[in-house]
Amino acid sequence: MLTIEIDAREEASGIPRLLAERFSVPVRVRPLPVGDYVLGGLAVERKTSLDLARSIADGRAFDQARRLADAFPRAALVVEGLFPPPACDGREESYFGALAQLSWSFGLRVFPPRFPLDTAILLQRFAEAEFDRAAARPAKVDERRFCKPRHATDRRLFLLQGFFGVGPERARNLLHAFGSLRSVFCAPMEAWREVPGVGPTLARRMHELLNDESGGEEEQRDAG
Repeated sequence: MLTIEIDAREEASGIPRLLAERFSVPVRVRPLPVGDYVLGGLAVERKTSLDLARSIADGRAFDQARRLADAFPRAALVVEGLFPPPACDGREESYFGALAQLSWSFGLRVFPPRFPLDTAILLQRFAEAEFDRAAARPAKVDERRFCKPRHATDRRLFLLQGFFGVGPERARNLLHAFGSLRSVFCAPMEAWREVPGVGPTLARRMHELLNDESGGEEEQRDAG
């Protein structure tokens, strides 16, 4: 798994802890000269929607976008919160115009999660995709999220990636080890632990999810 470099100022957001403890992503927190999160060749700037509106107004957003584009081959902007923010106060057209300029002029991919947990999920998926890219394998996880898989094997891999922490490589390893989705889901936790890249923490979380009988109550509490 790729280690995510995180700017020290992001510790207050709780996202580094979520990545490390909930999603078992290796993280390294330190002061970063550019960006808030660095994942291989991808740099991510995270802002609340209110901070983005303010940084657009004073020009900081464009300077930061320029520095990201100059320093990394790929860059993303994560805008957390209401989209657009109430602070726009009738100036939504200018807000979206600035976002379009950030995207088209500097190549930033813009993502609008609502909560820090959503941002952590995005970053975990980014790390999986960048790991595959670095290993010279095509990162297909994003493609499978937005289009229907064409073949039976693709559909099985797609479903396995629904587990938090299971990216393209781990999904392939699980399917190779057990042969079918039924065998994966029915396997004992000890067998999952033997699959390359899974380990005890992810195996435990898979076991807990497959045996969860809360009926979605936990997710409702999290949303509240």
